[in-house]
Amino acid sequence: MRTNRLLAATVLSVLGVAGLTACDSDGGGKNDAAPAASTPAAATVPASASASVSVSVSPSGAGGGLEGLTAAEIEKKSQAAGRKLTSVKFTADLKIPEGRMKAVFSSDDSGNCVGTMAIAGKGSAEFRRIADKVWLKPDAEFIDKVVDSGRKDDYTAVVGDKWLATGKGEDIGGFAQFCDTALELQRGKAFEGAGTVSGPEQLDGVKAVLVRRPGEEYAFADEGEPHLLSAKSDSQGDMRFSDFDVPVKVVAPPAGQVIDFGAARDS
Repeated sequence: MRTNRLLAATVLSVLGVAGLTACDSDGGGKNDAAPAASTPAAATVPASASASVSVSVSPSGAGGGLEGLTAAEIEKKSQAAGRKLTSVKFTADLKIPEGRMKAVFSSDDSGNCVGTMAIAGKGSAEFRRIADKVWLKPDAEFIDKVVDSGRKDDYTAVVGDKWLATGKGEDIGGFAQFCDTALELQRGKAFEGAGTVSGPEQLDGVKAVLVRRPGEEYAFADEGEPHLLSAKSDSQGDMRFSDFDVPVKVVAPPAGQVIDFGAARDS
């Protein structure tokens, strides 16, 4: 499942930046094996970002007719539509080596992004990005996993309920990859090989066709632009896409609620 593999690779890359991958608060090193959670605990996304999905279809053109195409032809049309896309929201519920990860992110091609992520047993964090400026607001459990275990209390006292500020490619700014991945998934190759096309049927109120492969299912809008609406994998979880071309509005946290991540880390 190429789509979920791309997002999973991004997840692992981001967790590596944050110090989560193959590392625990007991001082495990980077060469330790990351634990596989066969029955992961639920990851709770903060209430400030609902995980519900309300699909909005790009209004240009009536669309339709995908049911008469092959899987490869459907994917090609979806990629073309993705290259014109200016913004998208994605909701992910994935099985990763760290356990179960849930995320809700909205992003646009101008660098604006807002969302939340939660990893079972490792806490959650809110996220905002405007161009190259990144803000992350972790909960206490998440802080415990991104700083040295011996400094948890000191670090938690410094951060409190404030936002950590950093650059797009610096330290925890690596979470910005989630924003970039959302549009990449719409523009890139969703799957490899042939698939069985069925439908149309309704998906969250939108007419859609399905492309099925062993253990995988993809839904494409069969009205408006033929965007990828969802990707599901029996082994890796699922993602849903919505709010196509809906403006993403991001407000920088108030200055009094922001601290520099580097300064906080080195204090």
